[in-house]
Amino acid sequence: MNKKYFYLFFFGFFFLPSIKALNMEVTPNYSSFIEYNYQDNRILIKKIKAKLNALEKKRERLMVLKKWSDSNENNYLLKINKLRDSLEELGESSTKKLDADEVIKKLQKQLKFLNNARVNKNAKEIWTIKDDSIYEKKASILIDSIIKLRIKKE
Repeated sequence: MNKKYFYLFFFGFFFLPSIKALNMEVTPNYSSFIEYNYQDNRILIKKIKAKLNALEKKRERLMVLKKWSDSNENNYLLKINKLRDSLEELGESSTKKLDADEVIKKLQKQLKFLNNARVNKNAKEIWTIKDDSIYEKKASILIDSIIKLRIKKE
């Protein structure tokens, strides 16, 4: 009989804390466990932009094949809007709108690179009349665009 009481006492004492733990309500205090998750969203943004580009290419391809319908257009618009909304939630705008000054700076930079390519040492050796005519066309387009934007800005 002593063994029986010993086993009852031992297992009762051993399992008593676990039985009490089952009956207790635990209310944890999460204020000390707050973690700030600064996730890098660049990869996610790239994936969303890739999906946008893929949808646009698919639309163009199907329009060329004349297999694009109104229902496809509605689905396309819904998907595009969802993807653009998710981009905005991540802090990235799907389309950047540049003002006149920024566009002028970009055009001037392109013109600068075009001029540098023309006067480069390597380009001087192999520069042909055909290359010169191509340069003149591109430069005239860039200069005209810059002038038009400056006129509109003022």
